[in-house]
Amino acid sequence: MDRDVAIRIDGMLMGVSGNLNGIAHYMKNNLADEEFRELVRSIGKSMAALMDISARLHSSFPDIVPEELTPPTGPGGNQNAAG
Repeated sequence: MDRDVAIRIDGMLMGVSGNLNGIAHYMKNNLADEEFRELVRSIGKSMAALMDISARLHSSFPDIVPEELTPPTGPGGNQNAAG
């Protein structure tokens, strides 16, 4: 796989993860607590699987890790941050 394909896949994974997060939020606000607890586990498992794929992409192509996911460096935080 080349870097551009990895970037595209990673972006698609982030979109799916965001949608799953939205579904979980909607379920929390519209289902009974017991119903939510039963269903949200599947959402969590799905998100974990997506994160595993993303982590594999990031280990193969470390330079595609979004800035928001890079750990801060040094006392001033992320060196690439503005300000």
